[in-house]
Amino acid sequence: MKNSWMRVIAGTVIVGGIGGASVVGASALNTAKAPKVSAEKALQEVFAKVEGTVQEVELSFEEGRYYEVEVESSTHEYEFTIDAASGEFLEQASDQETAPDSGFSRPVDAANYAEFAMIEKNVNTDSLTYHLATDNPGNRILFLLNENGQKQFKTIYLKHSRELEIIDLHNGKRVYQGKI
Repeated sequence: MKNSWMRVIAGTVIVGGIGGASVVGASALNTAKAPKVSAEKALQEVFAKVEGTVQEVELSFEEGRYYEVEVESSTHEYEFTIDAASGEFLEQASDQETAPDSGFSRPVDAANYAEFAMIEKNVNTDSLTYHLATDNPGNRILFLLNENGQKQFKTIYLKHSRELEIIDLHNGKRVYQGKI
């Protein structure tokens, strides 16, 4: 069997030239090292921790397989390293210190927000506090944190269309999506 594979590779080199063998070798290498965790899943894990704009996602093969994700928020630039096999965070670094008066560092009274009643209807908020991540003319993003300061839910409210999405950050599933 081993000799058969050697003849196939040798035939590829003779017929396809050296470049053909390189492509075959590269394809076999890429298939063998394909990540078990998708880039999308890695980004879900990152967004459970921070809110911002993705600057770069790179799959690295140095010293194992991992994703390098760069995210920029209004107060920080983050770099995350996530294991491509397990989805676990290997490292998290922030390029800038948190602004001392960051609006996200304090709970907000969300009772006057248009989406408040729908959030209360779909999520048990008894032991959670609302934290404002973004509030601009187009949308409002809130995180609901538990007593330990861990993010439990994320809400995204599109003001012009009055659409709301509520995401459970533990399992990444939607709790609610629709108009209010």
